[in-house]
Amino acid sequence: MSVEEIASMIDISAVRAESTWNEIEDILNAIQKYPFICIFSMPGMIDHIKSRMKNCQRTKLGGIVGFPSGGETFEAKLFEAVQLKEKGCDEIDMVLNIGKLKSGMLEEVKTEIQCIRTAVAPIPLKVIMEVVLLTDEEIKLASKIIRDAGASFVKTGTGWAGPTTEHHIEVIKEAVGDSIPLKVAGGVRSLDTLLRMRDMGVSRFGIGYQSALHIMAEAEQRVW
Repeated sequence: MSVEEIASMIDISAVRAESTWNEIEDILNAIQKYPFICIFSMPGMIDHIKSRMKNCQRTKLGGIVGFPSGGETFEAKLFEAVQLKEKGCDEIDMVLNIGKLKSGMLEEVKTEIQCIRTAVAPIPLKVIMEVVLLTDEEIKLASKIIRDAGASFVKTGTGWAGPTTEHHIEVIKEAVGDSIPLKVAGGVRSLDTLLRMRDMGVSRFGIGYQSALHIMAEAEQRVW
């Protein structure tokens, strides 16, 4: 893979509660050099980022909904999703209701995804399940619900609760195979990890900006 191909698998992010504008400035500078797919920030920074991306053609702007807990009311998540779309986000990453999933309230989980998917269409909706909080059976169940609700991607985590492992990927692939693309977030901090997970069938990676820039530096040093 070329350096550009690696960057084009990465959504670069600054989505911690303490993420600052200086960090986002670093991302805005980085997208001038590398063709990352999408920038993700906390929602309160969206307007500032959008004003700086007017002339950026190759990198999109992402919005996060129900982040990081997923436990907000349906109405609050729907409002947030629609608002972020109206503000110019090109993709939405939403946390499903983890508590309801673990409580067996599966139709409510699915309906919420379906309604938000419809509200933000035609832009892609990725749905986060937070694998580190789930059993293997819950991961399989969540993967199928996300796929059947019409989401664009299954996503493993927010990056807040812990790392995605290769075992998590195996469990997801066992449940849904290649019937829906997979985005991994949480714990991808090296080029070797990214490449191994890509070979397991991962299509996209959500990576904090420092790790993303470290991976790109590794890629530039690698002889392809």
